[in-house]
Amino acid sequence: MKKAKLLSLCLAGAMLFSGCAPKSDAPVDDKTGMTAGTYEATAKGFGGDLKISVTVDADKITAIDVLENSETEAIGGAALPTLVQEVLDSQSIAIDTVSGATVTSNGFIEALKDALTQAGADLDKMSQAVTGNTEKETVELTTDILVIGAGGAGLTASLSALQEGNKVVLLEKMSFAGGASSMAGAGTTATGSKWQIESGYEDSPEMLKADMLANGHNYNDEATLDIFVNTVGAAFDWLVDPEGANVEYDNSEPGRTYSGVGRGAGVVKTLLQRVEDAGGDVYLNTAGTELIIENGKVVGAKAESKDKIYTINAKAVILATGGFGANDELVPAEYQEFVYAGAAGATGDAIEMTKAVDADLINMEFVNVQPNSIVMPSGLGQYCNPGVGGAYATSGAFLVNENGVRFANEQGKAYDLIQAMKQNKTNYLILDQASFDAFNKGMIGSAIYTEENVKEWLENNGSSNPVMVKGETLEDLAKTLNLPEGSLTAAAEKYNADVAAGTDEFGRKLTVEISNDGPYYAVQMWLRYYATLGGLHINDQMQVLNTKQEAVDGLFAAGEVVGGLEGDIYYGGSLFGWAMTSGRNAGVSASSMIK
Repeated sequence: MKKAKLLSLCLAGAMLFSGCAPKSDAPVDDKTGMTAGTYEATAKGFGGDLKISVTVDADKITAIDVLENSETEAIGGAALPTLVQEVLDSQSIAIDTVSGATVTSNGFIEALKDALTQAGADLDKMSQAVTGNTEKETVELTTDILVIGAGGAGLTASLSALQEGNKVVLLEKMSFAGGASSMAGAGTTATGSKWQIESGYEDSPEMLKADMLANGHNYNDEATLDIFVNTVGAAFDWLVDPEGANVEYDNSEPGRTYSGVGRGAGVVKTLLQRVEDAGGDVYLNTAGTELIIENGKVVGAKAESKDKIYTINAKAVILATGGFGANDELVPAEYQEFVYAGAAGATGDAIEMTKAVDADLINMEFVNVQPNSIVMPSGLGQYCNPGVGGAYATSGAFLVNENGVRFANEQGKAYDLIQAMKQNKTNYLILDQASFDAFNKGMIGSAIYTEENVKEWLENNGSSNPVMVKGETLEDLAKTLNLPEGSLTAAAEKYNADVAAGTDEFGRKLTVEISNDGPYYAVQMWLRYYATLGGLHINDQMQVLNTKQEAVDGLFAAGEVVGGLEGDIYYGGSLFGWAMTSGRNAGVSASSMIK
């Protein structure tokens, strides 16, 4: 649990909350109804209980402290200060939730209401929206390089440009930096890096390219792929170099990828600090809205915040606004049958902005889909790789469809499992006690959820997401899931017979039986989509190309907004690796072209 004193309003959690007695016996104010003092309250946030203290005097709220929270550090945790400040500034609980951190926001608001109720506040009055001057201030800025989007790619682009001696303005429309990178595991491709070479691990740009082409079924844009495989090593060297980005990575296990310490949230936090320390001007809650074009050259952009409209003049603009997974108008309908698991801010902003320069778009029909997912209470998909990996290795665990029948090699290629799951109406992971414990150990150890969450979800008995059900016998489990009578028992008997043979009809190597003794568990598994694989077409200098395949002067792109790298499915470690590599390349390239 984290304890922090925050100056901005917290993103409130869900519905249940409890309060503590006030720490003051001061008289009640006739005007506001509040008794001066400090009041504590707890509500459900995204990751668990969210506890706050609210201090009031007779007239207003004077302080809000977040005492405990288990929110995702770079998302809900990062949004808390913004919301605290909104409440203190407005003296109202009628504040907007933070996009991308809605569950945290709602939980905070519930806790805030509880604390104010204890203080005797008139919640009807405090629920009135504050109205004032709606006219926005106009502001003009001038910089060398303007970066739009403060995810992994935008942060590395900004830091690289700053280290090249440029003045940099970095815009982020959300209230927190990080984007999709803050949600990632931070496995980062490092082919050709010093770490990899020194370890003796056998790899090369040619090998990486061949593997990514095969994985992406040759739908990759080879020119974009060549940029990545030939520069990722140098970019990773810079990323971990004390004289470069100086981001902490784990070097204990040599391989094609290395993992950032603290996962994506930790990498993003470090990069943001590096950008600020280097003198970058970071504007949160400020969205880029329109490119400024003079004689065919991009010379800046317009942007907008809650109370300001900006005109930002720049020698070069780098677009790092992320993908378009959260924009149903751009995501092909076939993918919308699955659950979305990406960043709330991934709405394809750059796709709209670059219509003015006739930007070329490639691979817009491809969106990354992955198996092994649950649906969290927020409605977002959540990957379960840490859980399923442990479950399959520990004891008997297998997938069944709506007929209670196994249908695939659960440990095979992700692409093959995806195709198999697409054929089913419903998919369940069936576990015995040992594999269920291993599943939760992996998920809890990755800070995805808590033991308290597991207890609550089992008590819900499949009535809400995530569906997590317990049965003393396989027949009990089948009945709860409305699977055909005897189906799970038959599936388990067939599975154990295959264990004796060492393999099954799907090619999975089986070594451990599912237990003959209960209890048993089922977790509903979903296909999730998140990263979009299409976007802007670029050249080897990271410049955006128009439909005539000409470089747009002054305009660069990095990260998920660029299309063509992956083909029709992503290759492990390459998304985060591309964010770091393309951001680094764009920052250096833009710097060289404006000198």
